[in-house]
Amino acid sequence: MKKIIITLGIIVLCIICIILYFIYQNNHNLQIMREANKDYESFYGKETYGTNVMSLMNKAIDSNQKNVIAKDEKGNYIENDTNSIIITVQFKGQDDEIFEYRMEQIAKQGSEAFIKNFGAISFKCTKIEYHEKTNIVKSMYFEQL
Repeated sequence: MKKIIITLGIIVLCIICIILYFIYQNNHNLQIMREANKDYESFYGKETYGTNVMSLMNKAIDSNQKNVIAKDEKGNYIENDTNSIIITVQFKGQDDEIFEYRMEQIAKQGSEAFIKNFGAISFKCTKIEYHEKTNIVKSMYFEQL
């Protein structure tokens, strides 16, 4: 009888430990998600300079590389369901023409060229989207002011 009670006690203790581990893991994942979003969300709705936009694009490209996000034949990152991030920048041309470029296209031209031409220009993040599965930032859209 004693052995049965001890065995049941050990089983209950193991179940409690497993539940606590999953709760801890879930909280840890939420913290990672909040930290990942924090830097990106700080730009939403605010005016910022092109130098900051370029820094954010470099961060997004680095994140995509670390997360091994696939690219298409044009060299653009392919959106996945969990942790990819894509930044699009809208530029105004002469006669108020609108041009949109993804971060990969801008990076191909070089960070130095972007900063030289647009570093002191103001931009505003007008749109942020999130991955449904993870609630991590999926895409951002900046407009030249």
